[in-house]
Amino acid sequence: MSDSHEAQNQIFAFREDVVPRTTRSIYLKEAISECIAGFTKQFTCNAIDLVVDVPANLTFTTNESLFHSAIKCLCEEAITNMPSGGELVFTSVVQDRALELEIADSRQGYLQSPRIYSNSELQNKTDALQPVCQFVAIHGGLVKAQNCPEGGVAFTIHLPLAKALRSAA
Repeated sequence: MSDSHEAQNQIFAFREDVVPRTTRSIYLKEAISECIAGFTKQFTCNAIDLVVDVPANLTFTTNESLFHSAIKCLCEEAITNMPSGGELVFTSVVQDRALELEIADSRQGYLQSPRIYSNSELQNKTDALQPVCQFVAIHGGLVKAQNCPEGGVAFTIHLPLAKALRSAA
């Protein structure tokens, strides 16, 4: 069996194993707000300001628990890396047949190796970002981790429009 075929089988097995059977269309902004509500005390104690710049009518079909796990993971990452305060910003845009959700923080440090995680790399992630990688991998997306020009770090989740649905205007 070729390495390429074996890798495809591994991705398929990963997806089969974790793809939840229950999905529904969620309002992205509302779901983000629900996730961050559980961190209100930590954000306040750490002097972290929140900005959620996501259209209220933007929807996405997914398993809510996986989405919540991914967002909570990135909130924990931000809290850990901004012990002296800062800003956590959620933004979204629909373009190029994809939904992009960016979660950026204003931490003082930076990533030593900014990168794009492809679908095959996402399935093998075992670090603290595993919930994010799992969520993105089953949707056939990518995660871009990069340093922001003005300081801080941004995680951009890129999801194909086949799964990202805009509500009718």
